[in-house]
Amino acid sequence: MTNKNKICIVFVLVFSIGLTAFAQTVSSGDTSNTEIITTANARADYDVMLARSSVDYRVTPGDIYTLTYAAGGTPVTYIISVDTSYRLRVANMGFVNGAGKTFIQVKNEVEAIVTRNFPLSGVQLVLTQPGVFRVFVNGEVYRAMEVSAWGLSRLSSVIDDNLTSFASTRDITIRSSGGQVRTYDLFKARRMGDLSQNPYLRPGDIITFNRLERRVTINGAVERPGTYQLLRGENFTDLINIYAINYLPLADKTRVSMTRYIGSEEISGDITYLSEEDLAANFELKHLDTIYIPNITARRPAVHVTRIDRSITINGAVRRPGTYQLMPHENLLELIEAYGDGFSPLADPSRIELVRLINSDDVAGDILFLSETDIEENFLLEHYDVITIPTTTQLLPVIFVEGAVGALGSGTLSTSNRLAVRFFTGETYASLARKNIGWFSEVSDTENAYVLRKNERIPVNLNLALYDASYRGRILVEENDVLIIPFRQYFVSVAGSVRNPGRYPYIPDRDWEYYIGLAGGFIKNQNARDSITIVDLNGNRLRKRHVITPETTITARTNHFLYNFNQYGPVMTTMLSVVTTFLTILIIQGN
Repeated sequence: MTNKNKICIVFVLVFSIGLTAFAQTVSSGDTSNTEIITTANARADYDVMLARSSVDYRVTPGDIYTLTYAAGGTPVTYIISVDTSYRLRVANMGFVNGAGKTFIQVKNEVEAIVTRNFPLSGVQLVLTQPGVFRVFVNGEVYRAMEVSAWGLSRLSSVIDDNLTSFASTRDITIRSSGGQVRTYDLFKARRMGDLSQNPYLRPGDIITFNRLERRVTINGAVERPGTYQLLRGENFTDLINIYAINYLPLADKTRVSMTRYIGSEEISGDITYLSEEDLAANFELKHLDTIYIPNITARRPAVHVTRIDRSITINGAVRRPGTYQLMPHENLLELIEAYGDGFSPLADPSRIELVRLINSDDVAGDILFLSETDIEENFLLEHYDVITIPTTTQLLPVIFVEGAVGALGSGTLSTSNRLAVRFFTGETYASLARKNIGWFSEVSDTENAYVLRKNERIPVNLNLALYDASYRGRILVEENDVLIIPFRQYFVSVAGSVRNPGRYPYIPDRDWEYYIGLAGGFIKNQNARDSITIVDLNGNRLRKRHVITPETTITARTNHFLYNFNQYGPVMTTMLSVVTTFLTILIIQGN
């Protein structure tokens, strides 16, 4: 082999070794920047908690589910996204059709598939993020528009200031994305509790508020005065029995008046007094008619009025609390039944409180306690007496709830709150948490809640109550318990070629640029073209356009050519110097 061939071989070997070392060094440096492991659990917002605990939540495009199970002893986490086809791919084990199904139904199907493939795998499917969609609202509205909704949005949620005064809430049509048209009546939903008339909205729904036919007002001595939209065929009798519920005990049915504006030459309308025959014949009403039912006390002669010398106040658990002027023969019984319109359902008549101000030595008055016997005997009342009817719920035992609890969905708690909460004997913490779901926000660590009971600390995982509709719980609530809800803080990790790498507090709806900014921005001579790697809590690679979720890691790559060249240039220079020296020696020896 000639000296020139030897020189070429040596040069190639040395150069190859240098390039390999350069590549390995760059590669190992980039990998180290992405090996930040986070262990905190992700928490959902108020909508997620509500969806997980509701048996009615239906599978919706945009939903994101997290499937966890053990395959051969190895934990597996799999993210399932729902698209408009409603086909859910269960890893490599099969598909589930979620169209028209609730999340609970799909959860059971998915978990059954995994169990068949991996028995005793501890499979669980949870809703990570509910889908959001838009529906179109038109008809008697000031502006036809699209409205945002999600899987638990009902028809009533789209009623706002956009409705005109001619919009009917009794005749609303919804055309589904499949072309099916149904009509709904929100009055039946609100008054009668018929939730079938207040359906959940679905993607692609077109909601039309049709024009009302008749709007009639009723005032006076009825249980529920107000303005109502009447359906076709409904008239006076329906107005009394269905809408106003009934006459009050002191209603004067002989002097019912009607003011009619439609067709009247007077701006104040025409007044007609309806006879008993008119009422019995279901008198026909027209649009904008106003009915007034007088009270029989309005017919008392003036001489009687001058004899009214007692003003009595009644508060608390009666249907019509207020201050009333009593006739000489009227006392506690008439005050409750005639003026207060009777007890409300939760009234406790065994503990009536009376404050007597007249002839009292105390400026606050004398307090007397009355019983049901005093009602039967029609206890004598005096001028300025104040009657308070307590409720039975005031006797319920109390516990205290402290920590990260507050207003519904506030999510802005920064200091600990303390709430006094009444409960029913035999109630569990699971049912208590479900009833008061508005306590919790994204900073409430419900998984690590606990109860302080005397000298004992009892762990209570409220996630099971909030997220699992079938969970009932066994820990009973006891009087003077203190339920502690710890605070929880989420972070986003920023690493790599930024000025101040570290962990920064998670703020919802912020993009990757926000967190890079918190970290001081890119180091320009190390990072080119704002190149980053985004990895979420579950190890999934995200793109820049994706939403940043809690415990995501954002790594700014070290990919600038000049930086890498400056890092490894001295090594290459030294290697080339060695090669040059070696070649020089060979040439000299050859000569």
